[in-house]
Amino acid sequence: MDAEDDTDDEEVEVNSNRERPGRVTVKLSKETKQHIRKPWTKAIIVKLVGRSMSFSYMQSKLNLIWKPIWRMDCVDLDYGFFLVRFLSKKDLGNVLKRGLWFIRDHFLSLRPREPFFKPSTANVSLIAIWIRLNELPIKLYEAEVLKQIGEAVGKVLRIDTHTTTEARGKYTKFCIQIDINKPLVNTILIGHFEQAVVYEGI
Repeated sequence: MDAEDDTDDEEVEVNSNRERPGRVTVKLSKETKQHIRKPWTKAIIVKLVGRSMSFSYMQSKLNLIWKPIWRMDCVDLDYGFFLVRFLSKKDLGNVLKRGLWFIRDHFLSLRPREPFFKPSTANVSLIAIWIRLNELPIKLYEAEVLKQIGEAVGKVLRIDTHTTTEARGKYTKFCIQIDINKPLVNTILIGHFEQAVVYEGI
């Protein structure tokens, strides 16, 4: 979730350049954008679906269930959204690898930090989740090929190419962004080869 695309920035700048009475344009340099983003590269946006929680409760509950080794900051973004920033990349990785999270039987939605996130109009159906492809042919273990396979399921946020030999064979894992309001992909057809998709935590 570290990498970000400048597309959102460019779109905002293009829209800002349109003349309209009373509106002025502020253009940020590439260096400034990189500078202001750097402190937030290990951050995610969370929202408890179906229930409102106070800032203090959410902060204490997240610390309790995630048990970060290093510091973890929580920022109230309003409309039930919270920005969680980790000091350690390992702590962030541990949260993402666990799959689905729940607080009092309510689903905790996780999403990557967005450059111009607006809580009042945010789509709460997008979540980040890990999928596993068991017994994926070893010849497909190339970065570009794996990304293309993952994109068939959803937006790829991270690829874990570490393979583990177990009774069920080798597997690779993807952290992807999916829309929970749409049917889940359970099979990927790669040529004539059918690859089953396993959602961790489901």
